[in-house]
This record gives sequence, C-alpha cells and structure tokens, in this order.
Amino acid sequence: MGNYYKTNTFASFQPLGFNGALPPPNNPNLAPSANIILPVYVCETGHGTANGLNTGCTNLNGTLNPDNPYAGAGERAQLLLRNRDPRTVDTDSRALRGVIGLDGSFGDSWGYSASFTASQVDLELTQGGYIIPQRVWDLAARGQFNFSSPADNNQEALDYIEPTNVNHSRSQLWQLQGTISKELMDLPGGALQAALGLSYREESIDQPSANPEDTSTPYNRYYSINAVGTSGSRDVKSAFFELSAPVLKQLELAASGRFDDYSSGQSNFSPKLGFKFTPIEMIALRGTWSQGFRIPSFNEAYGLPTTGYVSRQVDCAQYAAWCAEHTPPAGTPNAYATGAYNLGLTTTGNPELDPEESTSFTAGIVFEPMSNLSFTIDYWNIEVKNLIVGIADTSAVEDAYYNSGGTGQVPGFNAVPGVPDQQFPNATPVLGFVESNFSNANKENVSGIDLGANLTLPIGDTVTWRSSLDLSYLQKFQLTNDDGTKFNYEGTLSPCNITSCSGAPQYRGSWQNSVEFAGTTVSLTAYYTSGYDTASLDFGGVEGQCQDNADTGSSTAAYADGSPVNCTQPAQWNADLTARHTFNDKYTVYLDVLNVFDIEPEFDPSAAYALFGYNPAWGGPNIMGRYYRVGVKLDF
Repeated sequence: MGNYYKTNTFASFQPLGFNGALPPPNNPNLAPSANIILPVYVCETGHGTANGLNTGCTNLNGTLNPDNPYAGAGERAQLLLRNRDPRTVDTDSRALRGVIGLDGSFGDSWGYSASFTASQVDLELTQGGYIIPQRVWDLAARGQFNFSSPADNNQEALDYIEPTNVNHSRSQLWQLQGTISKELMDLPGGALQAALGLSYREESIDQPSANPEDTSTPYNRYYSINAVGTSGSRDVKSAFFELSAPVLKQLELAASGRFDDYSSGQSNFSPKLGFKFTPIEMIALRGTWSQGFRIPSFNEAYGLPTTGYVSRQVDCAQYAAWCAEHTPPAGTPNAYATGAYNLGLTTTGNPELDPEESTSFTAGIVFEPMSNLSFTIDYWNIEVKNLIVGIADTSAVEDAYYNSGGTGQVPGFNAVPGVPDQQFPNATPVLGFVESNFSNANKENVSGIDLGANLTLPIGDTVTWRSSLDLSYLQKFQLTNDDGTKFNYEGTLSPCNITSCSGAPQYRGSWQNSVEFAGTTVSLTAYYTSGYDTASLDFGGVEGQCQDNADTGSSTAAYADGSPVNCTQPAQWNADLTARHTFNDKYTVYLDVLNVFDIEPEFDPSAAYALFGYNPAWGGPNIMGRYYRVGVKLDF
C-alpha cells in the first residue's frame, strides 16, 4: 500500500507595527523593545541604531532627514507606524507512506503476519510581511524608506525590511513488525487464541528554527515569528502479546501487554485486561482495565524556546506600589498600567523528563432488544501521573515580579521585563515573558460517559435506512498540582497550557443518518459541541466570575469600557453531506459537501489566545464555509 498526500494552506494576519516589540525568545541579554527613532541626518552609508544616534551621518556627509519634522532643530523623532503589508503564512505539506506486508497460515491453525512501513513528512513554511527591525533602522538612517507615505515605497525597500522567510522541516519513520498466532485449545465458549509479536522502529525529526537565536545582534531577527524548533532521533524495540479466552458461552476474557524500550532511556510494560459477559441474549456487560505510558515528544525533550501569549491586566489594588510608578502627579495610573497587555509564556525542552504514566478503566452495557436496534452506555476514567506541562500557573511569578519592582524570581522560572512605559521610561515595565522548561509536575484525572444508539431499518425491498447517534459527557477534567491545588477544567476555556485555550466542553455528539439503495449511500451527519465558560482557570480565571476575569485579562475578552464580550460561549453546530456510489467491487465515486448548511463559527475573541476571533478546535470546519470534495476510488 502506498499513500501520497499534499496539502497547501494560506492565511493572512494583521500587519505588524514598526515599534514597541521585544526581541522574540530566546533573549538572554534582555535586549529592550525596538522603536524607530528617526535621526537628524541621513546618508547613503548610514547604519541604523536603536536611538537614532551614531548612525555615521552628519551635516558633513548627509542631509536633513525629510521624514523627521524636527530635523531642522537638531532633534530626533520617534515614529509610530504600522506596516503596509499584512503578515502571510503559506504551508506546503507533503506526506509519503508505504507499507509492504505478508500474512498467511501454516501447520495446525498457526497464523503469521509481517510488515514493513516507511514514511516521510515534509513541511515547508513560507512567511511574509514579518519585519526585521535592524533593516528598518538601516533604511531610516540612509533615507531610503518613505515613512511619510509608506504606500509610495518600491518593492525593493519592502523586500529588504520584510524578507520572505522559508523554513523546511522533515520527519521520518520506518518500522518492521511481525506477529504469530495460534488457537491453543477449545473452551466452552470457543477457541483459546494467543498471539505474540515483535517490532522495531526508528523515528526522527529535523525542524530548524524559523527565527534562530542571535545574542550578538538580536535586532537582526524577525519580530513575531516564533523561534520554535527541535531535532532528534530514537529507536524503539517492542514485544507484545494478546490472549482471547471465551471461557463460557456467556463470558469472554481478554488479556494483552506490550513492552517498549526506547533508545532515549525510557522503558515500560503496559498491560490490559478486559471482559464481556452476556447473561442473556439482549444484554452484554463489558469492561477494561489498562496501564500505559507516553514518553516526551521531541519538542518536549529537545525543543527550542516556544512562546504562546495570554492576555493580562495589572490589578492596581493588589500591586499599588507598581501602579504608583506609572501615575502622574496628583493623578491616577495611566493607561499603560491599567490596560491589557500580552504576556509571553516561553517553554524550552527538557531531556531529563520522565514518561507520563496512565491508569484507565471502562465499564459499560450493550442492550440489543432487536437484531436491528442496539444501545450502549460506557463509563471511562483515565488518570495520568508525571504529566508533562509547560507553564501552568503564572500567578506566583507575577506576584513576585510586581511586588519587588521587577527583580523577584520564582525557582524554576525566569521573569523577563516587557515593553517600557513611554510616559515613565524608568519605571518598572509590565512583565514581558515567563520562561521555564517542560517538567513532570502534575496529575490529571479525566472521566466521562459515552452513549450510543444504532438502528438499521429496511424500507421496502431495495432501500435501507441506518441511523447512528453518539453522545459524550465530560464528567471531570481535574488537574492536581504538586502543591495540592486542584483545577476542575470541565465546561471552561481551560486548560490553555495543554489545548492552546480551546477549552473542555462538557457535551459533544454526532448523529448520522444514511440511506442505501442500488449501490448508492447518502449520509447526513450533524455535529454538536456545547458551550463553555470563558474563564481560563490555569491562568488566573475563576469560573462564574466573568467581570473579574475581564478586569484581569484572564482569557475573558473585554470591550473598551471594560465590560466582558462573552461570559459563556454558545454551542457550535456543523453538518456534512456525503454520497457514495459503487459501480462494482473495484470502482467507487464519491461526493462530499462539508459544512453543507454553511454554518459560520461562533464569534469567540477569548479562545486560542484571541488570535482568530473563533475557536479553531470546534469551529475550524465552519470557518472554511461550505466546501466540496469529489473523488474516485479504484481497486486493482
């Protein structure tokens, strides 16, 4: 089997400003934010500087700066300007996968299978409209950029200050696996079956940073391009088994286990036990118990600094001394002190991480009153220890920073000052970044209930209607920190640290209805995701306290007057229409109309760090509008 996939996506974002941005992490020398200070003189050999001084241009070799209205008085001028061009992101993803396998039987009920799998995924990321501040300063010093009328600049000048950034990443995997199985003996309910297997795989990733660290000349880096990147490789040796024992006609037991050994130093045995008990023909009881583990991803173990942003607002009642630094004589704190700002959360890989370990169990009932009608209900519970997290709660870091005049630090974190207050440049700035490593910090427990119903109904001799309903209820999503504090995320916008503020809706469901006739199947599937409280509990929000969350910038977005935009987010709906027609056993054509009713995503300025205005996790298919997919499937 071979698969080749190629996907292209394009997005456009708000143009960047030329001023007030900090160099992106990692910024170990704490280079201050970049602004454009227009020098007095410009010349062809000018070299831009952060303060507009010492550019190499004087009255002897240059001319007065035409963009600086104060040049004639010998004064510099600060420029406030937004770029003409929007930011653009173009991704080109290519995936190639091949599998070759062999299976069969021999001897007395022996079976075997062997397969070799190889895959390679390439991602090319092209970004435009992202500014390099040093280049802007250079053109400002040379008089080669028209700041008074940006639309009149030629393409050469624009290409110089915002060169297209192209970054290529590649991941590779190959795996060899073999299994052997046999029916060992007859039991009252059927044959006792056993299977053993071995596998070996190698996996690697090479994802260079699109904005590499530059400690000597930090302003030669792009602004607003995340410095994320990682590189690594490992091999995995595995052995596994499975037993299926129908000990009685009414009782079937199952046991399986897998041992994995990673070259990066982790190993684990993961067992699983299960049963199915059918006391009467219409009812079956089932359940499972299992343990598992997840080793750190390449990014969690070896990743370069990755930054996400959350909205914040300083509480002057709590940090009165800090706000006093930003208060005019006989006045109130200025807008810099009281307004919302973006706090960067920067997390770096940690090769010393331990694997996450999980224990889970399920219990359920299958009720089949008729051969064409069935109902299922299952309870599930998953507990994860050694949960790998980045920055989960910044409250202690913020408290130490603002209560100490910007010098206080919390062990395991690095608080980096942000953009200074232009009205009070010597005052303590807002907190700009909180830096830390991934760590095994917490415990997570998630539980819920799944419901299902299936109906198959013949209509006459040639038409069949099939209906399938699936509902899921998230009962608990609880995070327990090392210090014993607990967060219950269900029904809120949390956990932002894990899901990028996509939230944990408590109810989700889908309902599919299909009609089959003369080789054709037409299906309509509706999807439902419930709303949630816009509080982000892991970043200081409190469920049910909407105004307070808006006042402090804890995920809940606010209007200019401070009132919250949406305290709770409404539910999201979607529906897909699909059609399949099979001409014979080798030839099938299909038509998909996705988001068939052209339902728009619900407006949500709080989700996903307020980047999109909607929640991409639940409203992603809706933002595309109604779209079509046509294809042909051939079997040889």
